[in-house]
Amino acid sequence: MKKINTFLLAALLCFFFVIGNNANAASFTFSRNLTIGSRGNDVLALQQFLIVSGLLNITIPTNYFGLATKTALTKWQASVGIAPTTGTLGPLSRGKLNIVIQQPMVDTPSVPATISTTSAAANPVIAKTNNGLPIRIAIPKINVDAKFQYNGLASDGTMEIPNNVIDVGWFTGSVHPGEKGVAIVTGHVAQIRGGVLTKPGVFKNLSELRAGDRLYVTNDKKETITFVVRESHLYDPAADATSVFTSGDNGSHLNLITCEGTWNSVKQSYSQRLVIFTDALQ
Repeated sequence: MKKINTFLLAALLCFFFVIGNNANAASFTFSRNLTIGSRGNDVLALQQFLIVSGLLNITIPTNYFGLATKTALTKWQASVGIAPTTGTLGPLSRGKLNIVIQQPMVDTPSVPATISTTSAAANPVIAKTNNGLPIRIAIPKINVDAKFQYNGLASDGTMEIPNNVIDVGWFTGSVHPGEKGVAIVTGHVAQIRGGVLTKPGVFKNLSELRAGDRLYVTNDKKETITFVVRESHLYDPAADATSVFTSGDNGSHLNLITCEGTWNSVKQSYSQRLVIFTDALQ
């Protein structure tokens, strides 16, 4: 069991969801200077990058380089050591940005660039039980209100993951949420399109949860189960993760898993896994 749990944790996605194949993901290049008044697909891509980076406070890219885009770009330039920070996308900024967006952003040893939807994720083995199947999860503190996908194990033994960035995945090898034991739920951090971060994922702010925060799972029997955050832990991907997938008591638990830490371009993986441990409110 220890070996299996360690493998499952190591094989979990880094939660950067790539659209298309690896070649397409790295194909976008900023090739011209951009400043106030500029328009075009490159402005759209720049705004998408700045939005997901948390620097541009708009919901939808406007395709127009205005003052807000200039201010956000200035902040990014400062964060990567570009001086002076002009707020204009010139040769130096373009060079640095092209390097950033063309870096691989998925855990390639265990997660394919295009997520399979024809194996365990599409045809999960779900144990028969009197408990309902999870339909939606709500985490008010981090503004999550998401649908569930049902994800099992792929043919290579790795855990299947949601095939988009807005749903969460219930691992069908775990108990139903609300049953005695540990239910496992996974989710993405962000989407990458054409090498550019384009959309935040459902678990982008998972690390903000603290002990006492509540989340709610609604099932297909229209029952809502309340879970309370007990604690959170960071794991090395190769660590013994028995405590993530099992419980020593007779209670009902739900653990949320995503990736955390720093990106290692050599290992093509993030350095840690974040697990939020929660208990069903009795």
